[in-house]
Amino acid sequence: MKKKYIFNDQINLEEYFLYVSSPVSKSKKKFLQRNNCIENSYNEEIADFDYISMVTKERVEGKLTLITKCSFVKFGAPLIVLTDDLRLLDDGTYQYGVHFEIVAYENGCNVWHIVPGLGQEAIKVTKVNSKEFLVKENSIIEIKLRIEGKRLYIQINDQQMTAEHEEIPEKMHVGITACEGINQFYELEVDKS
Repeated sequence: MKKKYIFNDQINLEEYFLYVSSPVSKSKKKFLQRNNCIENSYNEEIADFDYISMVTKERVEGKLTLITKCSFVKFGAPLIVLTDDLRLLDDGTYQYGVHFEIVAYENGCNVWHIVPGLGQEAIKVTKVNSKEFLVKENSIIEIKLRIEGKRLYIQINDQQMTAEHEEIPEKMHVGITACEGINQFYELEVDKS
């Protein structure tokens, strides 16, 4: 099974994806849809960039390959997100529980394991792995992720690394997140093989 989503102003994102917020999100905006991408923006109301995230409605399992093409302006952190812990809030929106982020940013790649606290407790963020290398602003970045059990094989452009964690779920929702600056996403491919 292979699905490829081309992001533009014609795709109905909510047909395929669920918007999900972080426990520390300051807003719940949706992606701006452009003719060749989707993006977040600076939000005057919160005096910060909108954190916008969405995952596939359907869960996937087994060996998976995810590929997204994205970019950022000046600085940013476009990422692939993995979770099997979506929490439905009273307002009808979803929030992440335990999740993983595979992040490209100007100085390389970080892999994070994020566990929300209860109530007003701070979230626990643990770096699973990282690698430093240059990721250029205003250029197409390809994040390729191969998931095999509890191991992640990551390639960002021509740089490769791995990460492992016992809490990587067997079945999961997969998606993308724009944060820490203006990020654009052009496509996402989900290949189960």
